[in-house]
Amino acid sequence: MAFRKILVCTALASASVPGLVLTARADGESPASAGLPGLAAPADGGSSAFTNSAATAVGLTPSGVSVTVSKTMLGKSRVASAAVLPANPLAPDDEYLFPANAKVTAGFVDLYENFTVKPGGWGDVATLTFTFTRPVRDPLLHIFGMGGSSGDATGRRDDFWPAIDLVSGTPAKPAFSAAAGFPGYRVTADSIEPERVYLAKTTTCGVVYTCGTAKVNGTVTSFTVKLRARDVRHGIIGMSPQLWAAVKLSLTEDDSDAPATYGAASHAISDSYLGKSVTADHRYAVSLTPRALPSDTDDDDALTGSPVPITSAGGNFTVKIPVTAGSAASVAGWIDFDRNGRFDATERSVANVAKDASTVELNWPVPQTLQTGPTWMRLRLAADANGTALPTGWADSGEVEDHQVQLVQLVQAESTVKPAS
Repeated sequence: MAFRKILVCTALASASVPGLVLTARADGESPASAGLPGLAAPADGGSSAFTNSAATAVGLTPSGVSVTVSKTMLGKSRVASAAVLPANPLAPDDEYLFPANAKVTAGFVDLYENFTVKPGGWGDVATLTFTFTRPVRDPLLHIFGMGGSSGDATGRRDDFWPAIDLVSGTPAKPAFSAAAGFPGYRVTADSIEPERVYLAKTTTCGVVYTCGTAKVNGTVTSFTVKLRARDVRHGIIGMSPQLWAAVKLSLTEDDSDAPATYGAASHAISDSYLGKSVTADHRYAVSLTPRALPSDTDDDDALTGSPVPITSAGGNFTVKIPVTAGSAASVAGWIDFDRNGRFDATERSVANVAKDASTVELNWPVPQTLQTGPTWMRLRLAADANGTALPTGWADSGEVEDHQVQLVQLVQAESTVKPAS
């Protein structure tokens, strides 16, 4: 009887993984347990899910960005099984991935068979095109097990060492860099390949199988990889070719840093943001829910200097905000005028941003009587109004900035804040 193996980082199992849900079979039938409930945009608490079939995998990230993975078979390759791994907030850390807790998110697992390969040679298996609903910056591709091994009780065995080529991207081809893992494999800008192949006594991460996180450097709406396999044969008679591919994704995010009473806001970083730059926050952990940084610790650059003074009691307050608009966007701001430790709906101002715009202006009517003293302003930029409707929660694009402001009771006047130079 022939056997086949799947390796998911440090766990080796015979053709199955705990928590893995089969969603497609080579015969086209679906078991009763197939699939996940229909993917929907995440609520404020976030979500992560995948559906998977022989042709397409569709994933939802916590921020609300969706990704469609289109699979194109090369030669005689076929997807013998397609499965999903649901999100698991209690998933253990993995030493080969970055962030180490990347397994908390959902992912998909495919088994490829029947591809053409000769002993000692490479064979093409499939191309996978990852297409996002928003531009995303520097997505992380988590390979938590890729490779194959098939054999029988007599000791005959073929090992299939994988390679991943970065083929193309939109609007431009990105570049790989190693974020973590990939023992025994070499990561270049264009590929992930074994440093050497050989007759292995056993299989694990770095031996036949590869496990690690590759950063896809660039701002992309899609990228395409090609899977290849190298056949290392133990014996004379070959076994059926097969390659497992277990994949997850995570996105860089920007987070709020006002005091905790104001609630957390998180954005997937995209091609539009406040100011001239945006840096990724919480790089060392993935979260399914929005989260904040410690108060007043983020490196925000839309407004700089001392706390902004608001002195126009009974008048209007205007702030001119520099933006980088790779796409059209919406900007909203909240000022805690009554200093109650939260951003209320009546404290909101909103404006639209045209593609390639460099500034946007927000205006607030200022209460006749101000609760003088320090308070907070929150600015949110996102691709559409859904991401700026509330002061808290996930947004699938853009950036959030929190700034301290100073309420000063003076005579009625108009006050304007200029953008950072």
